[in-house]
Amino acid sequence: MRTNSVMPKKNIFDYSVKFNDSFNVDSKFNIESFEDIEGNLIHKTAIINWDRVRLGKGNTIGPYACIGTEPPNISQVSDGIIEIGDRNNICEYVTIHLPTIREVGTIVGNNNILMSSAHIGHDCVLEDDIVLCNNAALAGHVRIMSGATLALNSSVHQFKVVGSWVMVGMNTCLNKSITVEPGNIYFGNPAQKMGRNIVGLRRKEISKNDLSKETKRFFTIIDSSNCS
Repeated sequence: MRTNSVMPKKNIFDYSVKFNDSFNVDSKFNIESFEDIEGNLIHKTAIINWDRVRLGKGNTIGPYACIGTEPPNISQVSDGIIEIGDRNNICEYVTIHLPTIREVGTIVGNNNILMSSAHIGHDCVLEDDIVLCNNAALAGHVRIMSGATLALNSSVHQFKVVGSWVMVGMNTCLNKSITVEPGNIYFGNPAQKMGRNIVGLRRKEISKNDLSKETKRFFTIIDSSNCS
C-alpha cells in the first residue's frame, strides 16, 4: 500500500499490458484523455485515494470515477483498503467506497466491467468476470460471485450474496429475503426467481458439475458469514 497520496509516475501507454476487452485502447479520446500509471490507464479527472487503494495491472478507470472515498456510515468509520485486481474496466462516475472492516476490505477481483455510475458500497467483494450495468448499486457488505450480471438500475440489499452466473434484470431489487442462487435469472421489485439462466450458462460453457460446485460454494459463503 502506498505511504503517501502523491500520484505515481505517469508513462506513455504500455501496449504489452492486457486490458479488459471492453476498453478500446486505440480510441483517440482514450489516448488523449487517459494516462498510463503503473500499468493502468486512468482518466485525468478520476479521483483516487492513493493512500488506501491498491491496484493490479491492466485496469482502466474512467472520467470522474471516485475510488476510495469515505462511506457515509453513521455508526462506523472507514478502516482498511480497497483492493482491485487486474483488467477491470471501471467506467465514468463509478463510485467505490472504503471498507469499515479492515479484515474484509472492499475488493474488486479480475476482468470485471463496472459501467457508468455503478456504485460499490463499503466492504463489498466482487469476484471475477462480473458486469455491473449503468446505475447498478450495491449496498454495504454485498458479495457478487464470478460471472454474474446486474442490469440497468438494479439494486442489492446489504449483506446479500449474489451467486455465480446469475442474471439480474433491469430495475430489479434484490431484497433481504430473496436467495440469489447461482445460474438463475431474477427479475422484479421485489425480485422473483424466473428460472435457469440457460443462455448465459451456455455462452460461458458452464457444465452441470460446474454449477453444482458453485452452488455448494454459495451456501458455504452464506453459512460462514452474516450474509444471506
